[in-house]
Amino acid sequence: MMRFEFWTTPGHSHLKAIFEENDNRIGKREEGAGTEISLIEDTVTFDYEVKEIHPDILGLLCLVTFFPFVGDEVEFPKPVSSRLYNAFQNKCFTDKKDIKFRNITDELEIYKGKNVALSFGGGIDSSAVREMFPEAFVVHEAHIRNGQLVGSHSHGIVQELQPNRGRLVKTNIRYLSQPGGWHSWPCSVSTSLIMATDYGFGLILTGSILGSCFVSNGTKFWDRVKARAWHGPSGNYWQSAFEAIGLTMYSPVTGVSEMQTMKQSSRLLKRNEVVYCMENDGSACLKCTKCFRRDVIRTFIDSKHFADWNSYNTESIHSFLLKRPLYFGHIFSSAFSLKPDIYPDWMLEKAQGIPAIESDWTMRVYADSFLLCPEEWRDYVSERVLKFIQPMTELDNEQLRKWDQTINNSK
Repeated sequence: MMRFEFWTTPGHSHLKAIFEENDNRIGKREEGAGTEISLIEDTVTFDYEVKEIHPDILGLLCLVTFFPFVGDEVEFPKPVSSRLYNAFQNKCFTDKKDIKFRNITDELEIYKGKNVALSFGGGIDSSAVREMFPEAFVVHEAHIRNGQLVGSHSHGIVQELQPNRGRLVKTNIRYLSQPGGWHSWPCSVSTSLIMATDYGFGLILTGSILGSCFVSNGTKFWDRVKARAWHGPSGNYWQSAFEAIGLTMYSPVTGVSEMQTMKQSSRLLKRNEVVYCMENDGSACLKCTKCFRRDVIRTFIDSKHFADWNSYNTESIHSFLLKRPLYFGHIFSSAFSLKPDIYPDWMLEKAQGIPAIESDWTMRVYADSFLLCPEEWRDYVSERVLKFIQPMTELDNEQLRKWDQTINNSK
């Protein structure tokens, strides 16, 4: 059984996992490929002093943070509701581990919040959300590694918003294990979770895009709307757990490609308020595959942007373009299919064999994605997004749904 303790000190909040029988300090990350990780620190600290936190939100934070290491039973700092327990009875969870909750109460009212937060990563996608939802309170995680702050260009961006429009929260949550990284992908909103009750957050916005939510990083279309049948109402079992306790986590760009988030964040990009590349302290390194993809996009959407293609004409970029399935291949296919004349021949040659895109779906929003947002917030989110981005046509929908790099590839 794993027990959790939660306490505050002046200016800080602390959550500790106490390991007992059947718990393990080695587990699999609930993110990406599920790599094996080893816990080296059992206490996560935030430089935010909680005044009040709903027990279900605290319980969810415990599981979000330490799920890979939990055995068959947990005891939370405060009793949680059966709503949280039932959420973790989803087969997507129980196929991995069937966790018993030792302290459940039927007397806990469901959490309700009415304010909007943006869990801000500082990059292109969350910057697009920031532009579309300027009223959202910006929460940004600053990483602490070995007791030292990991610098980031985004820190200054958020500090300028403090205290009324944003908050920078320092935490070691990303470096509790080896190798470093979040233990589950919802750890990315842990700083919003710790603040949620005090600030009355009812909706936590994120910047997850169509490329990761609907087309498996560009490999093939995956119908997340249909996945609600087994993932729960949000189409993802972790997000459905948030929804079950009264707190919505949703990305308004779930149905939007990186092409359009680049367009929506262009104003902030020109003001140097976007983290462009992790290799160069936020600025473009003009060497890596991410910078390459983003220059392809910027050239597509902005006739005044002139990329230095010679800096990318390297063996590493060539090898990247030749891999199948091509990572975020729908982006390259859209650019190279619709505007081939603006790109060098060597790019087009290396990208041969990926499916062609014949419509503008990468520049529009997949309207079905709004079905993944709870009704309480759906009109607010969809109406706002549609002020900025046109919905896909029937032809666009058809093109998106048939996107598949795993068939008819020549390479």
